[in-house]
Amino acid sequence: METGSGEGKTRPEEVAAYIAAMTAEMGRLARKHNLPALGYLLEVARVEAMERAAEDAPDGSQRIA
Repeated sequence: METGSGEGKTRPEEVAAYIAAMTAEMGRLARKHNLPALGYLLEVARVEAMERAAEDAPDGSQRIA
């Protein structure tokens, strides 16, 4: 994911969508390995990231990978 300046600059909603996808996967791993508190915290982070992705998207849509 490009985060530098110029043409390849990553928009905040793209970063939030990426974080949502990663925390979803990490949450699944945490629950699979009997780490419910960590799974819960990752779910909270995922929901927040999804909300930020939707709120920051130029067209109001939510793009989660």
